[in-house]
Amino acid sequence: MKIQKMLPVLSVMLTMPITALATGASAGELLTAAGEMTRATAYISAGIPYKPEAAVSNTEENFSYTAPAPAYETIEAFTAEEVSPPETAETAETIESVHTEEAAETMKSEADAFVISQNIVEFNDETDRTAEGTNNGSIIRRHYGPSNTGEYITLKSGAQVRNLTDESDETLLIAASQLPELDIQLDSAEPQVLIVHTHTTESYEPYQRDYYDSSFPSRSRDPGYNMIAVGEVLAHSLAENGISVVHDGTLHDYPSYTGSYDRSEETIREILEQYPSIKVVIDLHRDAMADSYGNRIAPHAEINGKSAAQFMIIAGCDDGRFNMPNYMENFKLAALIQNSAELMYPGLAKAVLFDYRNYNQHITTGSLLIEVGSYANSLDEALYTAELLGESMAAALTELSE
Repeated sequence: MKIQKMLPVLSVMLTMPITALATGASAGELLTAAGEMTRATAYISAGIPYKPEAAVSNTEENFSYTAPAPAYETIEAFTAEEVSPPETAETAETIESVHTEEAAETMKSEADAFVISQNIVEFNDETDRTAEGTNNGSIIRRHYGPSNTGEYITLKSGAQVRNLTDESDETLLIAASQLPELDIQLDSAEPQVLIVHTHTTESYEPYQRDYYDSSFPSRSRDPGYNMIAVGEVLAHSLAENGISVVHDGTLHDYPSYTGSYDRSEETIREILEQYPSIKVVIDLHRDAMADSYGNRIAPHAEINGKSAAQFMIIAGCDDGRFNMPNYMENFKLAALIQNSAELMYPGLAKAVLFDYRNYNQHITTGSLLIEVGSYANSLDEALYTAELLGESMAAALTELSE
């Protein structure tokens, strides 16, 4: 069930007591129009406290990684509605005495879900995201729709899977019709989903435009503009729809890109040990698409009159190299989310890529890699997609709670 309002945000320093901070807008309401996003807006859109007086002034080149700003953790609770005054707010426990049994059951179904955001380090990359810049090449906005080529199979919703393995199409269609063996608890006091970023610093165009400036950075340690911002919106969207989430912002690709997946595997294993309730692990990325002429490609779809970055799910298949015997459970989850997205927001998803890949999907079932757009998409497109993806994922995961 879609939840309309947020309770006050609880911001927690890892070594300090919980401190309450107030907020009054949903993640979706915090998104702004294309081309108008400032640093502050991007932070707020991602649910990250914006503190200009504490912004790091070091540039990307002279910042010392060995002495980063302190990491923080936020816990955010989401409920069905705001009740005034707070002292008399009805809960699932108290409402039974004053309302019908049906109303009580409705209230229970709208209990709190939450987001734990951790290991997010404040950093200002000092990039001017309002400048026109230099036109070094074209950005081509392209919608990826259904394909009739032999490597694509079509699911019941009309969504597709690109099969680059030796698994037969019949086998995949049968698997796609089955639910993965995952027991999701709605509005749980324990997190159900983990969002991480192996390539945390991946970032986007500053606003929607038809050219790119090659000097504009496609990576950033600023959490208001990289994959952390997208992950925060996705986490909030899931929580607003009853799925409790841990979102980890550890930088796995800085200062060294090499070994990113080894480092993210360590992070995933540590968090799964801390939160054994987690059933689904999403490694959230963006793609880097270009053609042979030097044009950069922005996969996009128009949803409800707004431009969104198309997303793509990657589910790995094991040919004996990856120690991933339960890979078909991951594929079932991918198909479930793909069907949900196609039914709710037709055209938002590119075909699922099913290929001989690992991407740490051997760690646990329920593991997927999702790419939100490409480096030619704008940040606001990616944030909008994260909101819609969260709604689609929540609807899919709700099927696993019944």
